Amino acid sequence: MRTYKTVIIGMGRMGQTRFQAMKRHGGFDIQALCDNLPERLAGYECCTYTDWKECIAHERPEVVVVCTINAVIPDVVCFALASGCHVFSEKPPGRNLADALRMKQSYMATQGQVLKFGFNHRYHNSVIEAKSLIDSGFLGHVVAARGMYGKAANLQREEWRNHLELAGGGILLDQGIHMLDLLRYFVGDFSEVSGITDNLVWKNSEAEDTAFAMLRTLEGKVATLHSSAIQWKHKFDLDIVLTDGYIALNGLLTSTKSYGEERLTYYKKELDPLDGKIGNPTEYTLCFDEDSSWDYEMNEFYDAIHGDGTIINGTVEDAVQVMSLVEQVYKKRANKKEGLQVG
Repeated sequence: MRTYKTVIIGMGRMGQTRFQAMKRHGGFDIQALCDNLPERLAGYECCTYTDWKECIAHERPEVVVVCTINAVIPDVVCFALASGCHVFSEKPPGRNLADALRMKQSYMATQGQVLKFGFNHRYHNSVIEAKSLIDSGFLGHVVAARGMYGKAANLQREEWRNHLELAGGGILLDQGIHMLDLLRYFVGDFSEVSGITDNLVWKNSEAEDTAFAMLRTLEGKVATLHSSAIQWKHKFDLDIVLTDGYIALNGLLTSTKSYGEERLTYYKKELDPLDGKIGNPTEYTLCFDEDSSWDYEMNEFYDAIHGDGTIINGTVEDAVQVMSLVEQVYKKRANKKEGLQVG
């Protein structure tokens, strides 16, 4: 297997997760790690740095993995691309749409390099099975979807995620972006966006603790989103309505094990009153007990840089489109605060 000289910038929880996935894969020769907190670099055998620009310039890697705070992501991505590196970057793609567009511009100027963003939820087994079921046409075509993704968070705690200058947004950008990405994935591109964000519990926080959004495609397909930092019992639910059936994704396998069992349930439309199944059709459920999403994601990235495939999930365009949706929801709140009419 061809191995690629790799450095990881940012060794918090996600940097450690990517480190382990790359080690399992075997195609990435991790030469150096970088973090501004030296204690995070203890115990590793490779070279360590506290300055990301020095790390990339000195090591001259082929691959750069970016797991920094949101405010730093575009600087590292653009520098790495300009240095001739392939780049894997964590989500969100910066703090705002302007950051995502800046990275897209840098990518468009490269000479065949790969840029992939870590929209990891597309690689969960329940999501993969749901996409396969939809693409088969067995349940007809998608007409609507509704997603709820929530966790318990302390927005008064002193951490970078709770500061808009560093994070760019609150729960919608931090976690809700995953559900927005899945809604795009299953329903399509949205042309109309309306929504609200608010602080229902954490009144003095810079970042919102609640977001609601309604989205509509040019074809008239509709999706809704509820993103919450005040869901005291963690929750992940995604319902997909099709012309001839229904798919429900409930629970998600994560490192915290707090979202419950990951399940996919689907129902075929049954409207014959004689069979007694109107509103209670036959149920088919798949349960998943293993999270291979990190490995699936790294396999796709490796194949793309090796020339055996392309980036299908987490493309630059995915990043720009989902950040556009986030920005449109945030603008609704900004307009309301300024006393303007909200559409």
